[in-house]
Amino acid sequence: MSKHKVVLYIAMSLDGYIARPDGSVDWLYEIEGNGGDNGYSEFYGTVGSVVMGRNTYEEVLKLADEFPYADKPAFVLTRSGQPPAPHVVYRRIH
Repeated sequence: MSKHKVVLYIAMSLDGYIARPDGSVDWLYEIEGNGGDNGYSEFYGTVGSVVMGRNTYEEVLKLADEFPYADKPAFVLTRSGQPPAPHVVYRRIH
């Protein structure tokens, strides 16, 4: 039997929120670091698949010209309809 590890990688403010009350994640652009990616590339190399909610998926599409996780299986959890997206698998949740 294969063992898989689940790792949560999330941008969260110190007060425990992911987005502002209006849904904005503009605070993410103010992250300080060493000029590099702060170890993200090394971490991403260990990832087997990506799981995200529909709102996060929509934000990711706004931030990049191409879907940045197209090289891995990507699952989007949603309560709404399924828009066409060849690079993700949608799972409807209730």
